[in-house]
Amino acid sequence: MNSASIPEVQPAEPQAVLQALPAASVSKTVLSGRSGSKSAGTALWQWPLVFLGWCWRILAGGLLCFSLVGSILVTGWTYRWMQGLVLRGWWKRSRFRQEGSFEDFCASLGHDAPVGRPRWVLQERMRMVLNRSDAVGRQPSTVRRILRALRLPWHSLWLNFKIGFQGLFCTYLLTGLGCLIMLFSWEFGWLNSFNKGYEQALIGPLTGLLGIFVFIVAMVYVPMAQVHQAVTGDYHAFFDIRFVWRLIRARLSVYVILAALITLISLPLEILKTAPAFFGDWTESWSDAEVLKMLQNYYLICALVLFVSLLIWRWLGARIYQSAVLKVLERGWVTRMELHPTLVNWLDRLDIFPVPTLESAGLTYLVKSGSRSVYRRTLYVLLFFIWFGFVAKVYVGQFLNYHPFEAFMNHPLVQFPHFNYIPSDLKS
Repeated sequence: MNSASIPEVQPAEPQAVLQALPAASVSKTVLSGRSGSKSAGTALWQWPLVFLGWCWRILAGGLLCFSLVGSILVTGWTYRWMQGLVLRGWWKRSRFRQEGSFEDFCASLGHDAPVGRPRWVLQERMRMVLNRSDAVGRQPSTVRRILRALRLPWHSLWLNFKIGFQGLFCTYLLTGLGCLIMLFSWEFGWLNSFNKGYEQALIGPLTGLLGIFVFIVAMVYVPMAQVHQAVTGDYHAFFDIRFVWRLIRARLSVYVILAALITLISLPLEILKTAPAFFGDWTESWSDAEVLKMLQNYYLICALVLFVSLLIWRWLGARIYQSAVLKVLERGWVTRMELHPTLVNWLDRLDIFPVPTLESAGLTYLVKSGSRSVYRRTLYVLLFFIWFGFVAKVYVGQFLNYHPFEAFMNHPLVQFPHFNYIPSDLKS
């Protein structure tokens, strides 16, 4: 065969190459640039909506912190928010981050799955709730859809209240005793001093120290237990002492930082609570109505500060929790079967399987174990004194501006996120 018999081959044009490719390859090749620009444009347009959405949620949360019932809703909302934060943190570690959005993954878990930004009032995923099948896979009837539609305008409101009530109830079961003892010691100490009961002079201080100790011991456990209850959505999980304590041990250093953060951001709140005691000279010529209006505006601003402060420590608590769960699995402190079913379901769906690793025994292991033991004991002592400072500022605030009952029975960043100290006689 000579070279003249070989046909001359022309270079293929790009369009011809695309036509020879499979359909899936063509779509990926042609649409990759469009989808990238489209997703970037979508993200750009979503930022203003996200910003406005958070402004609305923060404003609503601040207003709700002004009332006692509203503070229950705030507690439930922040619990649901922490649940979404933890799941989102694990989702970012998984392969599903490259395959779709977080909202798409949550939707695959069901209509009651966590959300990134919970609603205050309306039902989440309304269309999915209306059209979901029953337990045997049958499509809902018209009557059932109407009944479901009746819950759409208020379902999140009820969910926030229910979760908030459960969370506060569990919290007070552990912290309430210490608060009651501190309240008794304060009231008894002052009454005894006024009546000059010298024989009972030590009862007030000693019971006060006992109440402080009981409250501090509870607070070593409570923040992590609150996050665990919020993430699992199960109030029984709050009393899973063995698992929660291992979470604390796994991330003890940052847990101490969390306690220090709560104490630090509670200090401005204590100052804001005490400050009206020094408004007397300024408002001396005002009428009661003018003073009441001024205090209402003042405490509304304080309630907004409280809600933002609450979000800060809840966010850090959720971040600590999501890493602590993986850490206890990696260290073999907890098996997968010992996890809460909700956590097992999420980790299975995300294909996250931490492999337990054990350190080999030897001289190096003994040295590390001994140094870790000393380090942990130091952190526990530091944690005790941090929570002691958290309580001590309340006593200082009470000396400067006395608030009956609520000052000792409610710590807004841990219990009811409520900030309204308008005197009852001024309200009437």
